[in-house]
Amino acid sequence: MVTGPLSGRIRVCAADDCGLLFVDASRPGRRRWCSMDRCGNLSEVRRYRGQG
Repeated sequence: MVTGPLSGRIRVCAADDCGLLFVDASRPGRRRWCSMDRCGNLSEVRRYRGQG
């Protein structure tokens, strides 16, 4: 994975309480979270409520 064709797409999750690595396979290459269900949704809810 580290030396393969997607090595430039390896990212660290942007959530403060998560450090998972993931491969960003999205077309534009701007994915921020390891999973929308896991970290992305929590981040969006916090931002909406003004807590982060």
